[in-house]
Amino acid sequence: MPDHFRTVGFTLEPSELQSLLKRAVGRGSVIEAPNGDYRVWTPGAGAELWVNLYRLDGEKRKLAGATPHFASDARMHAIVEGIEPNPDFALEGELYAWASPGGEEHGLYPFSASVPDFDASLAKRGVPFRAVLALAGFAHELRWWPSDAAYQQSLRDEPTGFATTSLLPIGLFGSNAGRARSQGIVTGTIRACETRINPATERAFWRIRVETYGGEIDVLAAPDVVAGEPIVGGIVRATCWLTARIVSSDGAEPSIN
Repeated sequence: MPDHFRTVGFTLEPSELQSLLKRAVGRGSVIEAPNGDYRVWTPGAGAELWVNLYRLDGEKRKLAGATPHFASDARMHAIVEGIEPNPDFALEGELYAWASPGGEEHGLYPFSASVPDFDASLAKRGVPFRAVLALAGFAHELRWWPSDAAYQQSLRDEPTGFATTSLLPIGLFGSNAGRARSQGIVTGTIRACETRINPATERAFWRIRVETYGGEIDVLAAPDVVAGEPIVGGIVRATCWLTARIVSSDGAEPSIN
């Protein structure tokens, strides 16, 4: 199973993870939800650690899990048509949406994304609704080419290659369940890229802003997933776990900046 913690510079190593969770609970901001609380720790560089706490009697809380996230300022307009809680963790869940940059009635293509604050923002929300999403992709695999011409040349040897800008929602194919649904193959133009350092661990990770079909997405990757140094103007293709937060919806006040 891919290690999404490493993707933004955290770690699942037992010797360090317990310390990270304690710091997240102690220093993180609190977001209340129907089934518990989130402790959201933002040590810097855009990396976030969300700790889920079930609410027990009184002020007692029980650790239910933790998930990494990235504070993306990439934006995609979408029509959210479905929401699905995680059957094993009530504080987590996914949205099902259609990319809709121009307000199209049915959208361009469907995709699913995990939502770190699902219980607070979506659990009791009716669908469908239009929304602006902050979208991020945690890369499992990643390739890049220095130019569109180089990418087009590569397609001659790869008949099943993808268009220069596309998002293929592979998690929606077949009978995937859970996080496997929130997977996509993202192809697009690199608009910005740099290595960042997670201040909590001093570990590096890549942040690559990608302009893809229908919007933008921040692709994150551990250093060993990226060969060489991607450049602005190049083409990238990454198989990702997709995550999203709702920036605004149907005229409501923005939930994140």
